[in-house]
Amino acid sequence: MNTKALSMAVVLSLATTGVFAADQAKDSKLASYQAKALATAQQTVAAKIADDAAIPTQVSLNLPRTIDLALQNNHSVKSAQWTYEAAKAGVSQAAAAKNPSVGYGYNAEKTSKHVSSNGERNTGVNRLLKDMAEKVGLDMNDYASGNNDNGGGNTTKSFAHKFSVTVPIYSAARDAAVEAARYTREGKGAALEAQYQTSKLQAAKDYYGLIMNRNKVDIAQQSVRDYDAHLTNVNQQYAVGIVAKSDVLASKTSLAEAQTNLVSTKNAADIAESTLNKYIGLPVATKVETADRELGYAPYNVTLEQARAYAMLHRAELVEAAMAVKQAEENVNKAKAGHLPSVDGSLSKSWGGDSWSGTGDSNSWTIGAGVTWSIWDGGATNESIKVQKANLEAAKEANLEQIDTVALQVHQAYLDMKAAEQTINSTRVAVEQGQENFRIATLRYRAGVGINLDVLDAETKLSTARNDYVDALYNYNIAVATLEQAMGVPVDTPIGGGAAIVANSNAPQALANMVTNETK
Repeated sequence: MNTKALSMAVVLSLATTGVFAADQAKDSKLASYQAKALATAQQTVAAKIADDAAIPTQVSLNLPRTIDLALQNNHSVKSAQWTYEAAKAGVSQAAAAKNPSVGYGYNAEKTSKHVSSNGERNTGVNRLLKDMAEKVGLDMNDYASGNNDNGGGNTTKSFAHKFSVTVPIYSAARDAAVEAARYTREGKGAALEAQYQTSKLQAAKDYYGLIMNRNKVDIAQQSVRDYDAHLTNVNQQYAVGIVAKSDVLASKTSLAEAQTNLVSTKNAADIAESTLNKYIGLPVATKVETADRELGYAPYNVTLEQARAYAMLHRAELVEAAMAVKQAEENVNKAKAGHLPSVDGSLSKSWGGDSWSGTGDSNSWTIGAGVTWSIWDGGATNESIKVQKANLEAAKEANLEQIDTVALQVHQAYLDMKAAEQTINSTRVAVEQGQENFRIATLRYRAGVGINLDVLDAETKLSTARNDYVDALYNYNIAVATLEQAMGVPVDTPIGGGAAIVANSNAPQALANMVTNETK
């Protein structure tokens, strides 16, 4: 049998069948990864359920406690915290490139020189077989040696150790990378503060929203009681023939509508409770008892000028945008470093011999320094500089856009606060008048001098006025919280407590001084 031909056939067979086998394995591998992904997801869900089981099924909350839970548990806050930690580590990573590095290497070699009696006759075939064998994992050394029985040669062995130390001396690119990483860190720190502010505001919105919706449940329940009491009166008068059947039907319809509305408001309150729980990291089914039964009103004595100036000096998003500009500037410097040399020092010590331990007569050391300077890179550095300069201009525009956005947010929140403040007074008066109107309409109907429609209409207007009043209080409190977030009031300040801080900060004058110094 021709062994060379047989070996060639085996190699070709393995090579071709391996391709088909790989294709057939794709589906099974995909299914395996999908099963692993599903198992991982299920493990995460199980761990979350186990953690939730340790939390009480009912909690008592006030606004400060709600905000604290949001800052501790909210996933967006935690994500921003880890992003900041990554940015801090990124500075150390970039700076590490300027530190000395120490390396060790061990090398073992065995060299065999062999001359075939067949000369170069089989060189091309042997090389082809060896390349194909390597692709499928076969060892053709035995085959090769078996076809060179008439040859001869010798074998040498060498083993060596080497320790090396590289010391960076100068690199503008490394310096710029460190500075860029530092600005990134500060930008992520500002982003974390912004996320704290956002989470504080959302927690307040959800807490106020729960109280508002529960107040509306109370209003809906009062409406049901009013309509029910009125229907009782109508039935009594109908029984003695004082009123018509149409009054009974109209009253029943109004009561049914009120009951339907009560179901809707209760559902909205339950959803508000679940939404609050989810945001502050509690199981969504947790029952929440709020310390505040209704929303209050306290004047917020800050001028629009004070609010705008304080925001320009303290808003975290402005710091983040400014750091993005500084980072872009360092990226330009890093790109320009492609035109500059870099200098490194080196020290190495090596020894070796013909035993596996690598010890022997060979012993040497080297110390030196090297300069690397790209004289011409085909224009890549110049184009990189253009790219980074364009990114810098984009960052500057984004910074200016952020300034305008903050100014708009402060202006809008301030106007919303003032509008809600005015609405509180008008809706309070509407509730008082609606209560009196309903009382009079009810008495007139019982006395037989009023009509059923007046009573039903009076109750509808009273319910609307009560809801409008609750909405006004909610809108005002939300506007205050939104204004404080827009101004960048310290996150640990109780909501409503920022007025004194802003009013006493002398922010307009401080901002004016900064502008004056900038224009000099």
